[in-house]
Amino acid sequence: MSWRDRIDPELRGSYRGIEFHVERADAVGGRRWLVHEYPRRDVPYAEDMGRRKKEWRLSLFVAGDDYDLQRDKLLAALDAPGAATLVHPYLGRLSAVATDVSFSENTREGGVCTFEVTFTESGQQLLPATSVDTQREVGQAADACEKATERDFFDRWSVEGLTGWSLTSIERDLSAVIGGLEGFVGGIADDIASVIRFPTNIVGIVLGGYNRLRNAVMRPVNALDLYDGGSVLSSSDDDDSGRLQLPPGTPTRAVRMLLDAGTAGDTVAIPAADTPQNTQRAENILAARQLNGRLAAITAARVVADTDWLSRQDAEAAGSNALTLLDHELQTEVAINDEVYNTLAALRAALATDLRSRATALPNMTNYTPQATLPALVVAHRLYGDATRADEICVRNNVRHPGALRGGMALEVLSE
Repeated sequence: MSWRDRIDPELRGSYRGIEFHVERADAVGGRRWLVHEYPRRDVPYAEDMGRRKKEWRLSLFVAGDDYDLQRDKLLAALDAPGAATLVHPYLGRLSAVATDVSFSENTREGGVCTFEVTFTESGQQLLPATSVDTQREVGQAADACEKATERDFFDRWSVEGLTGWSLTSIERDLSAVIGGLEGFVGGIADDIASVIRFPTNIVGIVLGGYNRLRNAVMRPVNALDLYDGGSVLSSSDDDDSGRLQLPPGTPTRAVRMLLDAGTAGDTVAIPAADTPQNTQRAENILAARQLNGRLAAITAARVVADTDWLSRQDAEAAGSNALTLLDHELQTEVAINDEVYNTLAALRAALATDLRSRATALPNMTNYTPQATLPALVVAHRLYGDATRADEICVRNNVRHPGALRGGMALEVLSE
């Protein structure tokens, strides 16, 4: 097939469906080059700025007894807004806009109208892509909420004028409020009892306990430790001060522990405000309960946002517990400081947005039961074609020895 067979023998074209005859066709293309020439340097540098826009210049005409009607239709098509299909007699169908149009007609050559038209490729409208760092938004909201919580506690906690049994009662009440945290991180209650006169220290100890839980679960797992049981999934913190009584394991379990610790203080009864000492004691218990719950909620939000979730179920489970804890702090019978309420609400909104944007595209969990005892490397290769995901299987299922995954034992694995 020659070029004569691939083009219209009558050299006809059209734009927006209005036909015309083409007398001559030119085109402009290539790339945009910015040539840099430097003083005292013989060799220039040509910087490639991308492809140049394509232009097609057509000399075309309409003719016949009704040429004037054809002329008007073609002018209307060329003047219409937006891109349209140009049928080029040599190049085929193109998406183009008419950027320069001129036409002429004379009496001597009656019945003909000649056009000079420059068509330019329409291209695509590519707008700058933006995205919100939802994890960073949660971190900033958590920082603001933490500061508001501290200020609120400083304004309300007081042991001024209290002596004897009153101080002893407050020590006992404060230890009971943080009893849930004490169950996970040892030594907290002993430290708290010695600093009840210093609200800054109280906040530091409680926040430090929750941060210890958070750091334990967010610490990267060393794959080699899985062979000797030395991973954070099976060992406690080495520091004697604030030793972890119960390792948090996965982020999902850690958030569940934070929910339990944050709501444990609700069981501490508030005494009747029948004396000045009991009034102050009641205010302190309430302040301590709210401090404990809010710091637990803030820590839970940080854990959810800082985790790169592998499955939708894990993300939704942890997110649900974190949001429940935040709702627990927002929906209270007693009045809440406006600043604290606003920061808690902002943190909840940021966390919900983060979960919605990151969890929806994650794969689901499923079960896989190997028929024989196999190394984790083999199981990972069979499931995913990627042996490097063996650690993922071991961590999720708390495998004691990655070299021997027992046959017949169901494993929790990702669906993809």
